[in-house]
Order: sequence, then C-alpha cells, then structure tokens
Amino acid sequence: MRYDERVVTRKYPLDPLKRVRADQVDQKTRSLSNALRKAEATGSEVERKTRAKEQLDRTVSATAGGEHERLERGELTAADLARGAAWGLSAGLARREMARAVDEAQKEDAQARADAEKERSSLATAQAEAKVVEKHHEKWRAVRHAADIARDEESAEEAHLAHPKGGAR
Repeated sequence: MRYDERVVTRKYPLDPLKRVRADQVDQKTRSLSNALRKAEATGSEVERKTRAKEQLDRTVSATAGGEHERLERGELTAADLARGAAWGLSAGLARREMARAVDEAQKEDAQARADAEKERSSLATAQAEAKVVEKHHEKWRAVRHAADIARDEESAEEAHLAHPKGGAR
C-alpha cells in the first residue's frame, strides 16, 4: 500500500528487514560458535587419540625389545614364543585400530573445521547484508532530518514574513 505524498510517515519503512537481518546475524553467530566449539572438541579428540597411539607404540616397542633380549639369552620356552607371536599379532591389530581411529578423528576434525569456515563465511555475508540495511537507514534518517530542518526553516520564514516589521503608527 502506497501513501499519498502528503502523508508523513516517520517510521523507517525497512524496519522489518532490518530486524530480520539482525536476527540472521545473531543466528549465524550462534552457529559459528557451535561450529568452533565442535572443531575444538574434534581437535582435542585427535590429540587424545594420537597420544594414546604413541603410548601404545612405546609400550609395544618396549615389550618387544624386552622379549627379544630374553629370547637372545635363551630364557624363553616354545610356549613363550607362541604366546609372544600371538601377542605380536594382537599388538599389530591394536596398532592398526589405533591408527584407524586417529585417521577417523582427523577426518572429523577436518570436516568440523571446514564447517566452521563455512559458518564464518555465512556470518560475514549476514553481517554485510545487515550493514547495507543499516547504512540505508542512516541515509534515510539523514534525509528525513534534512527535510525536517528545511521544513522548520520554511515555517520560520513564513512566520517571519507574516508579521510586519514596523509597528502600526
């Protein structure tokens, strides 16, 4: 609905759009915060799993080294050797499982970081869109203010011209 030119509206016509854009910025900010929190958690999980894998590798290496020394000294029996072989297979499986878990955690972390970057970009876009409306509002307000000043000056001039300068004598 359009108003007649003579109707004075003081309310900013794009107020609903301005509110929507501000709400979008708030929502995108929350989304980015959640994405960054998830990326931080996945990064911590990668570190935790990597440390666990390194600890397993150290433990396996130390145990295998100790068993190798015992074998060289002739302290092991055939049963010990069989158990050692089974343990070696088990340790190899555990190492592969840990490596797989680290790889999965790294993939999740990479995805979480990519999602965070998408959210960051989305927030920047929302902020830019909100800024466009805010700048328009500022210009609209300045134009309205200038029009109000011009109208006041015109009214003052009309009032001044309406009163005669000298008194009636």
